[in-house]
Amino acid sequence: MGSSSVEILSLILTVSSFVSFILCSTTDCWRQDAKDPLSSVGLSSRCRGLWSECLFDNMAGIWTCDFLVSYLNEHPVALVVSRALVLIEGVLCFAAAPLLILGMGCTTVISNLDHHKQKFFTAAGIILLMAGFSGGTAVFWYAIDTATKYRTEVDLAVPGITYELGYTYWLAAASALCAVTSALLLMYLNCKAGKRSICTIEPGIHNNAITYL
Repeated sequence: MGSSSVEILSLILTVSSFVSFILCSTTDCWRQDAKDPLSSVGLSSRCRGLWSECLFDNMAGIWTCDFLVSYLNEHPVALVVSRALVLIEGVLCFAAAPLLILGMGCTTVISNLDHHKQKFFTAAGIILLMAGFSGGTAVFWYAIDTATKYRTEVDLAVPGITYELGYTYWLAAASALCAVTSALLLMYLNCKAGKRSICTIEPGIHNNAITYL
């Protein structure tokens, strides 16, 4: 695969990561009611996200959502940390996209003198790696919290609704994976460009050498 193809693939992954972040923010169904005898009787479906909790009435076909009155109230640690990390991931992905576009070989916004494009690539790769790490940490933490609560409620036969991971969670996981993959591709291109520049400089050094007889 050529460098141009890798650059385009990296850009597509970056855009996909940001789009997945937008979908996570709009759908907000990180947890959904588990399909087991302890959860519900099938008359309704529940979704619990980072910002709201929604109920879908299967008989009437209506969604009703409850939003938190204040985001400054005391909330579970897993919820607060996941909110912060997901927001950080979205901001970093948005910031990395212009740097990646400026560093692409097919763009002519800036010249490649003194390896300016490679510097933009390096900055975009670092930012995307930070975004993927941030989103991955949120996904990992939220999954452990959800699984622990579910297993505790099932083992103790706690009456009420039990929750499992919802579709928004998997969108968030895909967003983090796309960001990390894009960052690794950019690092690969940087290493490849670095080796090429070293190989170009070394012959010049030997050619300019002066031999004294």
